[in-house]
Amino acid sequence: MPEWTAYQRRSRQVPRERTDMKRLATHDLGDGHFVSTCLLPEELWFSAADFEALWQLRPAEFPEIFLHGRTVKLPRWQQTFGEDYHYSGKTMPALPVPELLTPLVRWCQQNIHDQLNALLLNWYDGALGHYIGAHRDSTKHMFEGAPIVTVSLGEERTFRLRPWRGKGTFDLPVPNHSVLVMPFETNRAWTHEVPRFNRHQGKRISVTLRALGTGLGDC
Repeated sequence: MPEWTAYQRRSRQVPRERTDMKRLATHDLGDGHFVSTCLLPEELWFSAADFEALWQLRPAEFPEIFLHGRTVKLPRWQQTFGEDYHYSGKTMPALPVPELLTPLVRWCQQNIHDQLNALLLNWYDGALGHYIGAHRDSTKHMFEGAPIVTVSLGEERTFRLRPWRGKGTFDLPVPNHSVLVMPFETNRAWTHEVPRFNRHQGKRISVTLRALGTGLGDC
């Protein structure tokens, strides 16, 4: 069993460093909560051509959600792959996982959690002021205890964490080819966001992997 998988299922012990995770770092948030980060192995890095091919997969329209009594467009493009995604009272139908992302999915399953099967891609154009506000990921249909994994491609942005109904922030840079692993319970206790800053004018793609199962209820 991959070490990350055993770690997520059996204990809160921080996993030992793996040969393919030489830059693994664990960031303590207090009260037993943390997130871990590392870089992808170089053989999984995306070339400029690969990034552009992935960028071209973005939808033509911005998705809409119902927020504070009205329908609003999200300030980014978004699409789910592999498994339908349920959030904000909506279901986003999944498309097949692009072949370009298959090696990344396989690596995450082998090294982090073997049930990661759903990908949510967000495309951010800094020149258009794209961002994502503070939120906790929906755990509907998620396997209990499974982590949430976010791979960042393109322009470096700030990943900001806040204690749910608490005060303070914890900022982490998420550069190109970085991996951020958020345990299930940390997602419940902390919100996360990618804020807008004028200095960000480039393109970023986030690939978020979750372990989803049809028929599972709210966890």
